[in-house]
Amino acid sequence: SSSSSSSSYSSSSYSSYSPSIHACKDSKELLLNRVDSSEKDVMVRQDFDIPPEEEAFLLKRKEVVASALQKVLNIPLDLSKYKVPTVAVVCSGGGSRAMTGTYGSLKGLQSLGLLDVITYMTAVSGSTWAFASLFSDDSWSKKNLDEEIASKKIELSKSTRTIFFWKLWYYYSERHNRMKEGYPVSIVDLWGLVVEQLIFGEKHTKTLSDQKMAVFKGQNPLPIYTAVEMDDSASAQPHHDWCEFTPFEVGFFKDGAFVSAKDFGSEFHNGHVVKNLPETRIPFLLGIWSSFFSANLLELWTYFRDLLKEGNANQKCQSMGDVIHCRPLISKVFNFLKGLFRNNTSLEDTRYVTNKDTDSDAVPNKLSPTHSYLNLVDSGHAINIAFPPVLRPHRRADIILSLNYSLETDHLQDLKKTQQYCIDHKIPFPKIDLSKYPPEPKEEVYVFMDEENPDAPMVLHFPLVNVSFKEYKEPGVKRTTEEELKEGEIDLSSSINSTYNTLNLTYTPEDFQHLVNLTKYNITNNKKTIINALKTFLKLE
Repeated sequence: SSSSSSSSYSSSSYSSYSPSIHACKDSKELLLNRVDSSEKDVMVRQDFDIPPEEEAFLLKRKEVVASALQKVLNIPLDLSKYKVPTVAVVCSGGGSRAMTGTYGSLKGLQSLGLLDVITYMTAVSGSTWAFASLFSDDSWSKKNLDEEIASKKIELSKSTRTIFFWKLWYYYSERHNRMKEGYPVSIVDLWGLVVEQLIFGEKHTKTLSDQKMAVFKGQNPLPIYTAVEMDDSASAQPHHDWCEFTPFEVGFFKDGAFVSAKDFGSEFHNGHVVKNLPETRIPFLLGIWSSFFSANLLELWTYFRDLLKEGNANQKCQSMGDVIHCRPLISKVFNFLKGLFRNNTSLEDTRYVTNKDTDSDAVPNKLSPTHSYLNLVDSGHAINIAFPPVLRPHRRADIILSLNYSLETDHLQDLKKTQQYCIDHKIPFPKIDLSKYPPEPKEEVYVFMDEENPDAPMVLHFPLVNVSFKEYKEPGVKRTTEEELKEGEIDLSSSINSTYNTLNLTYTPEDFQHLVNLTKYNITNNKKTIINALKTFLKLE
């Protein structure tokens, strides 16, 4: 095979797995189905670096960021004198609430002229829904987001009857077609189709690699979607390995193992594609990325099953019900690491850090070489906000805007988990004495930095909170009328009766707009804090 480098997909940095006697038959069958070995561009890339396509993106995006900083800070920025900061936006999960909040926050950043300052955007669960829609447009950040927001307001106001019951035949046929293509199928695929109808209202045919056009010129931030690989054993403390999805590739940065986005989902063996499948549509990826909420299908099915007349129920509907009740909530994806061991040279790389607390890290060459499938689930099962991808050495963000749309009783819960993750993996992160902060958020933004460690990013944490928005409809503009004051009363409790309860998939247009307004306001009302963070990094103050 060809030599390994960051510019090609190769299996040479792995040693081939020699199957046991029990696996020989399966191995022979795979070899018989192997595609032409000359197709070296469909092999596994083993490297801890980012891919060449991302390096090219960074060069183009740097110019966009520098230009935006000059406008925002109203100063000429000599690139030979100043290091252009890498600013990342990390969004949490939270179903429809997270999607709606993401739109509001991004609208706030856009209104401040700060969208072009962002280099990376990461998403977990519900926030992936907003990303998937936004990055379907190659120039979304250059357009007024009001049109996109208005479209989603309409989609999210549809009844669950519309998005589920009347689409059952579509869901059945799409699931059947996916099975015919050769993919393993589960309830997660069904959930992805429900999300598709929820946010697009129609069949969405685009793929992850199609989103390359949205970053080809560096015109938008680079999206990073996330999932985690979960140990499917009965362990009380399963390990989670972060899997990232960009328009360029999909893989595990802990292992330094990636495949191109268009090949993710195909069947691999020894680093080669042995069964080339059509690239997965975005909706099926949405099912993986937000599989935590696929449990909603159980409630939906129970509700609609009762509406069917006994004895006259459509057979296809019955079979869908069987799938919902019998399948696990873990997505089975062909394991592109099958048949591979990491060789000793990769273990010498200082970027590989073992973690004493997890089985997969404690056994460095355990790349699940004998497993046919990866068990991918919603990242919320690990940490409900995607810091890890932008803490990688070749991405290491300088400033991180943490947009948390969780209604957990402790708004700092995911920061605590992230801090522990960084301690375990020896990653620079602010040392925060989180015990000093009350679980219930009292402020719209919290700033965390570590002056003793210049490698640690500055973190601006925005919890989902209604503080001054109750009295102000815009920064500095007080609410005066009874109607305006009513719009400021937004229930953000985790009560089952709350409008924004995680289990609620749909909102009225008014409730949708209220949440957009709130999250936009919490950004714009803290413009000075964000600007000061940029100035601090550039040493302008």
